Amino acid sequence: MKRQSPYLAGETAIVTGAGNGIGKALAVEVASEGANVFLVDIDPQKLNDSVSELQALGYKAQGAVIDLALSGAAQQVFDGAQTAFGPLHMVVHSASPPRRETDTWRTVSSDTWDAMYHVNVKFGFELARLVGQHMIEEKIAGRMVYLTSLHAHTPRNLPHYATSKAAMLMLVKELAKTWARHGIRINALTPGAIAAGGFKPAGDLALKIPMQKLGTAQDVAAMGLTLLIDRFSGYVTGTELVVDGGLSVFNWFEPVQ
Repeated sequence: MKRQSPYLAGETAIVTGAGNGIGKALAVEVASEGANVFLVDIDPQKLNDSVSELQALGYKAQGAVIDLALSGAAQQVFDGAQTAFGPLHMVVHSASPPRRETDTWRTVSSDTWDAMYHVNVKFGFELARLVGQHMIEEKIAGRMVYLTSLHAHTPRNLPHYATSKAAMLMLVKELAKTWARHGIRINALTPGAIAAGGFKPAGDLALKIPMQKLGTAQDVAAMGLTLLIDRFSGYVTGTELVVDGGLSVFNWFEPVQ
């Protein structure tokens, strides 16, 4: 049977890190299903490009340049989204400070550590709390998706990054347990090796992926969209959806021929 209207028609989503990569792809997916989208990014040019692209496609989109590592950022995002579109139905937290391979346990600075934790965990919690309370008060059956990482489970040689992503995963579980009675769902979306957002794979990484190829931002965004649509995931909360082409099952044993 043909659908009569988009799945998210008339709803509003906040998408952080929407200037490029997975965040931008998720913004496009959500908008394509009829939602109003409030895009947030730290880069003015990338944000403007994303907003302009969505508007050119006829989608309802507005944006704000906000440094999520600064105190008060969550309130700015919350207020901006409400001013732009009114009641809030969805949050996609995709933003994260850049990873640098030189930020190892010996060299990572306190400022770099704090920024990673603030954006991924502290801001993530503060925004979720603001929007979650709003959803409860307005009796909105809201949905949230938080971008984590395979390195929430396995080391990355970047302790500030891996531990912050592990903390995000537990935050998702904590909030899912608390909010389920209010009809609010929150899940983690975990990308593998994705050729997006400045990621540059080294050597033969693609050969270590069972599907023998890197993923794309669209691969992740398409799965993220399913977590925001009750038609597909209405009984799913507090879980982690891994999109990695099988990378997480790679080990040193050769597959059976």
